[in-house]
Amino acid sequence: MASKAYKSSFYYFILSVLILSSCNSGFQYSIDTTLNPYEISPLTASLNIEAEKPVTATVNVLGGIPLQQAFGTNATNMEIPVVGLYPNAINKVVVTLDYEGGQIKDTIEITTKDLPPYFPKIVIDKLDRSRMESGMHACDIHFANKGSFNSGPFIFDDQGKVRWYLDLSSAGEMVSPFQRLKDGTLLMVSRNVIYEFDMLGKPLKKTTINPNYGMHHDVVELPDGNLLICVGKKNNFITVNEQFEVSDSDFIILFDRKNSKIVREWDVAKLLDVSRSDLNFFRPGDWLHMNGLAFDETDNSIVVSGKNQGLIKISWNNKLQWILAPNKSWGKAGRNGNGFETAPFVLTAIDSMGNRYPNSVQEGIESSDSFDYSWGTHAPVFMPNGNLLAFDNGTYRNFENKDQFSRAVEYQINEKDKTVSQVWQYGKERGQEFFSTIVSDVDYLSTTKNILATSGYIKKGPVLMGKIVEVDYMSGEEVFEATLYFKSSNGNKTSSWGQTDILYRSERMELRY
Repeated sequence: MASKAYKSSFYYFILSVLILSSCNSGFQYSIDTTLNPYEISPLTASLNIEAEKPVTATVNVLGGIPLQQAFGTNATNMEIPVVGLYPNAINKVVVTLDYEGGQIKDTIEITTKDLPPYFPKIVIDKLDRSRMESGMHACDIHFANKGSFNSGPFIFDDQGKVRWYLDLSSAGEMVSPFQRLKDGTLLMVSRNVIYEFDMLGKPLKKTTINPNYGMHHDVVELPDGNLLICVGKKNNFITVNEQFEVSDSDFIILFDRKNSKIVREWDVAKLLDVSRSDLNFFRPGDWLHMNGLAFDETDNSIVVSGKNQGLIKISWNNKLQWILAPNKSWGKAGRNGNGFETAPFVLTAIDSMGNRYPNSVQEGIESSDSFDYSWGTHAPVFMPNGNLLAFDNGTYRNFENKDQFSRAVEYQINEKDKTVSQVWQYGKERGQEFFSTIVSDVDYLSTTKNILATSGYIKKGPVLMGKIVEVDYMSGEEVFEATLYFKSSNGNKTSSWGQTDILYRSERMELRY
């Protein structure tokens, strides 16, 4: 927040200018400016406007890419938010006041500091705005902090300039995923706290959940405003090789946002073979590593992305619907392996003519040119046509570590016949230059029908980066691409947790209050 001395002197300077102009116009008003009013959003400001008659206000941040927003409030005293300031700049902001009988325009100046030095270098590789979805580029990014993370989501424009960010380092841990809900609220979670902010960084709500649950990886807003959340639950075990193992990230909770309470849970371990270890190289208890959820409004079901198992659909009543994964090694469900057989729920891969692929493809031992499973999957999402879109990281593809590429992939699933076909993909052709072993994201952009793919952890020798690519769905051409070169200033730059920066997700987002 600006110091009192700065704020006062700035106020009287602006006030004197405005009173002088208002004397000439015969209309009295004043504007008091507070930079970073809640101390965590340095590229925002709040304008306190007083006027002799009721006014409505419009603010326009000038620059290479101007940003204008109008506010319908009609009053003699109001607070107006300003977002989209440039860092390390004397920002010129045009304030337009409309009142009965006239209009006043004035330009105020707001000085901002430079970005933190650990922010990535952003390079715009390709830009065809005429074919792109509207909005700017919102990044769910996390900065290395010597074994943990400081979260600092930001939004940059088409010139690669950061125009907004939140400093969430006070949380002392990773806070994610950054998203804007339907009501405009910014929502993120740490292990035990749900945070809600507005675009100025104003805390709207802070909810500590039941300590028996630990949130991790994904939060999905339901049509009614409630939240589906990936969690681990304390004191839950699985049996692997006749040994009890503590499990994690294998529950889902339904959180009633209005009443701030957990109202339902799903135990995913009851539905799958917890001993299936073909892709779990870390520890037996991390058998699933749930990292994403998608809600199917057509039948109130949930698709789970399990990095170590595949894509799984379960019903609202916690019944297994299908498994989209190689059909190798599926045994009995349950925490102790004494449940039903899961193999009958594995989808059969077919081509566009309905022909079944060979067993080697079904088992994931090899891939077809026209079909491949998703390996180390992230970010499932349903498309308007009912198909499922996901980010295929490609880790240990075909149970090996040779053919390294990541991609966005679209699957068409016939639930009645228990079949799956691959409809579309982007990324395979780019090979290792788009290969991310962890994190990453994919989104369907509703206006243009383009696909936004985020490869969040790309290694090129000693250089670590993330790429955000918008792809024309019909042609497969890139219409936008940006590369974020990470600095990992507060880490030792090894692949250990919290030692390098990561770009977990990105969204196309309008920068507005």
